[in-house]
Amino acid sequence: MAQEKVITDKRVEKERRKELRRRIKQEKAEARKLRNASRRTAVKESIGGVDLVVLVTVVLFSLFGTAMVFSAGYYQTINTSHPNPFYYLIRQGGFVVTGWMLMYLSSRVDYHILGKLGSVFLAVSIGLLVLVLVIGQNVNGAVRWINLGFFRFTPSEFSKIFVIIFTSAYLIKDPRNIRTFKGLFVLAAVMAAHFLLIIRQPNLSTAVVIVLIMIAIMVVAGLNLLYLAVPIAGAVAGYFYIVTYKTPYHWYQRLTSFADPFAERQGDGYQVVQGLIALGNGGLKGLGFGKSISKNMYLPEPQNDFILAILGEELGYIGFVLLMAAYIFLIFRLMMIALKAEDRLGFYLATGVSVMLGLQVIINVAVVTSSMPATGITLPFISYGGTSMWSFMIAMGIALNVSRKRKEKSEGKAVTE
Repeated sequence: MAQEKVITDKRVEKERRKELRRRIKQEKAEARKLRNASRRTAVKESIGGVDLVVLVTVVLFSLFGTAMVFSAGYYQTINTSHPNPFYYLIRQGGFVVTGWMLMYLSSRVDYHILGKLGSVFLAVSIGLLVLVLVIGQNVNGAVRWINLGFFRFTPSEFSKIFVIIFTSAYLIKDPRNIRTFKGLFVLAAVMAAHFLLIIRQPNLSTAVVIVLIMIAIMVVAGLNLLYLAVPIAGAVAGYFYIVTYKTPYHWYQRLTSFADPFAERQGDGYQVVQGLIALGNGGLKGLGFGKSISKNMYLPEPQNDFILAILGEELGYIGFVLLMAAYIFLIFRLMMIALKAEDRLGFYLATGVSVMLGLQVIINVAVVTSSMPATGITLPFISYGGTSMWSFMIAMGIALNVSRKRKEKSEGKAVTE
């Protein structure tokens, strides 16, 4: 009996220890879940509940762009009197980090505050564009930059954001503005002022982008599509006027050389020809990252507007297609933010940002592939330059702010219910 009692006691003790281990394991699992939940809440609060997919995509774009700028500009930096192979990497890295800060700040500022300052942004935009014509720095025949000594910036890049805010705010202030003569006249005057000031720099592509951004916001606001016949007819008439009566001038060469760039391979078509050669060298799979031939003093300033040609040469057609797919994905997410915005102001702002991104990608690709006249416009997040990077980061921040407000509203409804 004593032996049986000992065996029973051991069995009970074993079961008790087993139950204790099970409880400890369960408590650890619950504690782990609480820690993970608190971490997710902390992350959510730190980023303000924004669209994480857009945020991560933009960050990855900017990191990839920094690597491409380093590769594309490598020979530009070592073929100088003071070689520094990391010059563009350090500079672009600085632009990206400060761009992230600007994106964060613009995602935290309520976009309704921006809407109330629409007229202020318009005045700043016009003022900077006038100022650049007065004191701007001339680089290769173009006056697009204001030199601050330690840094130079391009006012027209910020004008894209300013017109998005102004147009959205103006249409919200009185929805009838999109249907009345007075309302349309004001928008047309703003459009014409920006176009004429930027075309004087000269910078045709940016002028066209700003006009099309404003038209896109007006269309989603309810613009009668028949009115579009006026700017279309004006653009066609202007093109034929230049190619017919301005043959000795700069714009004639720009508007006609893209049709056969090899006929001007040592003149206006040189950069386009070198870009096409770079794309051809890349083939399907590319030569490999960092192995571009064209960036070695063949393609001028390869880290700037024609960086897509270097990308195609190093990463091939596959890399090109993947990059375009990533852009399409980001534009789609921005459009979803616009469609799900809590109000029409958010809808207009996010629409303007998505159109701004899409147009700039399309025009840059068209220029590099000689599908339209060569003109200076950057590839978003990829090309070298602080002003372009900052303007797009601010634009992405505004879109993220729209997504955050929509999420806050939906969560508020859920709590109320």
